[in-house]
Amino acid sequence: MKKLLCGSLALVCAGLFAAEKTDEIPLPTPNLKTNVSLKFALDKRRTSRTFAPHALSELDISNLLWAAYGSNRADGKRTVPAAMGIYSISIYAALPDGVYQHLHGDNVLKKVSSEDVRSFSDSRKMGAKAPVVLIMVADKEAFGEKGGKYEAIEAGAIMQNIYLYCAGNGLNTVVCGSFDGEKLAKALKLPASKYVILTQVVGCGR
Repeated sequence: MKKLLCGSLALVCAGLFAAEKTDEIPLPTPNLKTNVSLKFALDKRRTSRTFAPHALSELDISNLLWAAYGSNRADGKRTVPAAMGIYSISIYAALPDGVYQHLHGDNVLKKVSSEDVRSFSDSRKMGAKAPVVLIMVADKEAFGEKGGKYEAIEAGAIMQNIYLYCAGNGLNTVVCGSFDGEKLAKALKLPASKYVILTQVVGCGR
């Protein structure tokens, strides 16, 4: 199943990675219609540290971001719990041609840097050739001085959503704690109030 999916993703590269480069990429509406059960996804959920450079389609990126942190109710609440109803994290996608912030409301990727920062994802550089590294950025001002634990809980929920999406769709993923936070913050032009809390590499297996 995984080989068939990754082969199909490589063939539809007319999407995100093969597209003409732009500062803003509108993503298609997520389509999560699938016969994959939660039991199957939980059974297949695992860390994989090898990635082929096959591109992911725009739709797969859109689906991935929705599963990670998307709105699943009409009132705007998301696929992760939020302490006091506050969402403190933004997701950035590191692609071969630069870094894009996911603008959740419009489902758009907005370019913030032309630097390829995928190798900063972890000390082993597992994401250096992967099609996408998702970067979770937390806002220290969202909860104040005691907000660190809430930001960590939120990032953990996002991480697991990504794992389950990848497990159910034949993709490899690994969450990373040994990322270079200073280099990433500089590339993303983050203000002092924001910091990288986690990175997660996603792609097809070799």
